[in-house]
Amino acid sequence: MNFLDLPHDILAEIFRLLDGDSVYSCSLVNKGLHVYLHSRREFEYRYRLEKQELINASDGKCTYENRIDLLKYFVYMWWSDSRNPKTPYEIYHIEGRCIAYELVAGVFAKTDGSSLLLQWLPSFNTPGRQVTYSRDEVGFPIKDFALDPTQDVVVSIEANYLPYVLPWSREIVLHFRTLSANTPHPEAKEPTIRFPVPYHPQGNDLSAVTIQLADDLLSISFSSGLGLYRLLLWDWKNATVILNSMSPSLHLPPGSYSFEILSSRSYAILSRSNSGSIYVYNIEYPRNPVIPPFCVAKLMMPSLLPGIQLTSLLSHTGPFLGQPRRDGLFTTSPAARVYVISARFLNTSRTHATFFIHGSAFAPYIQTKRPQIPFPEVPWEEWSHRKCFVFPEHLSTNCRFIQGTRIVMPTMEGPENGKVHILDFNLVRDPVRDAESSNFGLFMQDIHFILPPRIRTMLVGSSCTSWMIDEDYILGLNTTGDFEEQIRSLEVYSMYHSHDVQPQNIDM
Repeated sequence: MNFLDLPHDILAEIFRLLDGDSVYSCSLVNKGLHVYLHSRREFEYRYRLEKQELINASDGKCTYENRIDLLKYFVYMWWSDSRNPKTPYEIYHIEGRCIAYELVAGVFAKTDGSSLLLQWLPSFNTPGRQVTYSRDEVGFPIKDFALDPTQDVVVSIEANYLPYVLPWSREIVLHFRTLSANTPHPEAKEPTIRFPVPYHPQGNDLSAVTIQLADDLLSISFSSGLGLYRLLLWDWKNATVILNSMSPSLHLPPGSYSFEILSSRSYAILSRSNSGSIYVYNIEYPRNPVIPPFCVAKLMMPSLLPGIQLTSLLSHTGPFLGQPRRDGLFTTSPAARVYVISARFLNTSRTHATFFIHGSAFAPYIQTKRPQIPFPEVPWEEWSHRKCFVFPEHLSTNCRFIQGTRIVMPTMEGPENGKVHILDFNLVRDPVRDAESSNFGLFMQDIHFILPPRIRTMLVGSSCTSWMIDEDYILGLNTTGDFEEQIRSLEVYSMYHSHDVQPQNIDM
């Protein structure tokens, strides 16, 4: 008996048990399955989502026919090569001083150090709205913050203006509030967390501070003086310290320069020692809370030519969400992620390189449950194989230029020319293919940049000074560009709203 001879209701139940990746694979390996799945709109929708590295986010009120049309429309809006400048769907006037800003899951936020402005962008299901919490409502000076709208949480670092020359510890306070009401977050065991930064002759100020959220994981990494890089990790919901690198027994690797989250239970420390390396750590908490995070691998960056010195190694990726977004029909798959690693060099005419690394390159190490002693050192050629693209220049970007596998960046002519590039490193839709190789005058061996992105140049007819990307939007910030930056407006370019395209005439 042929599998496809089963009753249709039984076949449908079988395929409903499969994830989108499996449904998509079935449509590729067998002609009969391909025909069957194409004839069932539910399954066609699921593998079209998989092809775009998306997952379903709707409650079933929209028919599969309409969902497919809207998905086609959405993809077209991202990748159509219109010769006419795209006009903003909305322009939000959010004037004022800005010392920190964020864009996460459809919410843009900024602070001037005393108040907090939140702009919810319009989505498929909800209209846009703006809220400002005043200095009196916030109640403390803000140094920086992180947010996750899917958990209705904003974590703010209270500014501490104690002069660093004084010989005592600096106390840092973190506040956990709801985005929706500016009240203590109900899931946080403690509304505030305090930690000291001990006195050190080189200083104990918080400079180059980075605060990140990934579900219940909260990280703060910062420099408190020359060569003094620090990292702290908490379970913010239970007010539990997972790691404090200032503890005598928990030193960071030599040459530690920056930090990156890989998942809510794994992270990376980027070291600039020698040619550079990425130390991958896994977290056993809360399963084994007494075991500190342990290193599972040291991933080597490509070896440099003699005499060339690596001076910085920084990583950026899109935000991590505690829950899938529910404000649209579909949302980005958690597995769809790219990391942009920026390197800077001395003693060479080529002073910069940018590595685009697909998140799947880290998957084998994130899944390691037990430490190996000593942990393995994995050569660049092994761990990055078919997962990396190298750009031998500095990538001029600002906060939140990555969403899933998409990246927005100004063209080489600069942001004022009214053009931006959109790069996509989707491995499902665009299989890895052979490309050129080069050592770029930097590395001992040629690098095969075999993960070339899909690139679109979008005309925006605007001279925004910086660009960001969200699931449904490209966003441009108009600023003064001064040291104490003044924001004039936020321009929103939508991938949902257009009167020029009929979805039924679009193919993907």
